Amino acid sequence: MRRNPERLAWGILLLSFFTCISLTVGVPLGVRHYILYARVGQNVTLEVQRGPLRVTLAGRGEPVAIAEERDDIPERTIVATDSTAGRLVMHANGSVIATVQIYDDTEIVLSSARSPRFSASRLPHRITLEVRAGRVRIGVSDSEDRPTVVEVNTPYGTVTLAEGSYEIRVNGTAVEVTVRDGQADVVNDAEQVKSLGPAERVTMDSEQIIGPLPAARNLIINGDFQAPLENGWSSYSEQTAPEQPPARVSIITDEGRKVVNFYRDGSNHAEVGIRQEINYDVRDFTALELHLAVRIIHQNILGFGGCGYLSSECPIIVRVDYKDVWGTDRYWLHGFYTGEPASDWPLEPWTEQIPLGNWQTYDSGNLMEELAEAPPASIKQLTIYASGHSFNAMVTEVELLAQE
Repeated sequence: MRRNPERLAWGILLLSFFTCISLTVGVPLGVRHYILYARVGQNVTLEVQRGPLRVTLAGRGEPVAIAEERDDIPERTIVATDSTAGRLVMHANGSVIATVQIYDDTEIVLSSARSPRFSASRLPHRITLEVRAGRVRIGVSDSEDRPTVVEVNTPYGTVTLAEGSYEIRVNGTAVEVTVRDGQADVVNDAEQVKSLGPAERVTMDSEQIIGPLPAARNLIINGDFQAPLENGWSSYSEQTAPEQPPARVSIITDEGRKVVNFYRDGSNHAEVGIRQEINYDVRDFTALELHLAVRIIHQNILGFGGCGYLSSECPIIVRVDYKDVWGTDRYWLHGFYTGEPASDWPLEPWTEQIPLGNWQTYDSGNLMEELAEAPPASIKQLTIYASGHSFNAMVTEVELLAQE
């Protein structure tokens, strides 16, 4: 028999009381913590621009060749390119929050891509990448509900990116980080820290960070189309038959960013475009490179693709007018198309076939070297236009980068 049943009763009573208090306080706190900090994986799509891509999916040891778009890319997936190219697109709540353009000879790892499970959370969308080698261009979108943070690990340090546009190059000895627009924080293995703003770049290795240095000068105004089209650009439209539907050009939103859209649904020739006067002396520059992103949704010329029987009706053509060092007016062209042309339609060397529906990043290479036989003295204007019968195409990220 127990000698003191009252003490046992009090013990049980107090234990029950404190258990009740703990549950009363702990359960709401636990639920609150779960609501504020729980995360879910983002939907990640891999677009193939020039395939096949060499991809090692999470949990599988051997890489596989992927030639078509996949929308089920898991965390810890490795993507590698040689002469190929692709793009990772991260979605959260139905919106694009970040994109990663993967250039040739590049290897990256999608370490994680997670977003808060509940709207009450104040945590950002967070993406972690590892760039082992090569070149990537990262776009971080402005999400309506919360910011997006992208962390990029490299062999020599870590780069943290907020909303904006960035380029990261990794070679065997260093990393170069360039901010086109936005804010980046760079930390190397020696725990040195640098913050970068728009049009700045740094080079870092394990021991030092050099910079900030000026990035290449962009000669284009409003190339991301954040401002109305009238800011820096003028538009034009012409067609052979007035009774046909007119072509139109306008700024729209696609995948969370502003783009210029060229559209027409007709059965004979029309052309619509935008142009920007530049009039910039480039004789002191050693490098001049055109960058833009292109997407062709639809094109139709008499039931064919291509650029027409004169190779002049591409759904997107870029033209750079310049004056050479001898005072002669010249121009440079590059066109994009999808589909197959008719058998007797020519294709000029300056035309390029791209996949239908996917965003394609284009970099011209150094135009000062390409045009060395008649070197540019001044860039007069840049024109982007769509030509043909029916077309629906988009362009953004228009940059003409000049480096001394």
